[in-house]
Amino acid sequence: MGRGQEERKMKLSVITPERKLVVDREVEEVRLPTPAGYIGLLPHHFPVMGILGVGILSFGGEKIAVEGGFFRFEKETLEVLAKMAWKPEELSRKQLKEEKEKALQILRTSSDPQEVERAAYRFSRASAFLTLFQD
Repeated sequence: MGRGQEERKMKLSVITPERKLVVDREVEEVRLPTPAGYIGLLPHHFPVMGILGVGILSFGGEKIAVEGGFFRFEKETLEVLAKMAWKPEELSRKQLKEEKEKALQILRTSSDPQEVERAAYRFSRASAFLTLFQD
């Protein structure tokens, strides 16, 4: 690999309290969820830290579902410390659809504010994770 190509890469690590999903993988670009929406990071990005939201972290044609945590980018290294994370093969499209439908039913019928809040979270989580199965 020539010097120019090396300069267009950064290292990515994705770690949860239980395991390391990605360690020092060289990537050209990462897209990750934050509570305010998705952001993209490229090599030579200014240093940044933030809160990891619920959604899909994508890099180099790969995707990982993440739920909460933090991220830090500096010196061409992105560290993602996720509360929970799953590879696509670890999730079930059928179960996610069922979770989404159950949450939607609660949203339509419940008048309990706490139950509605939990259902809204489960609905948006399932919706985000279902995008793993889209082409």
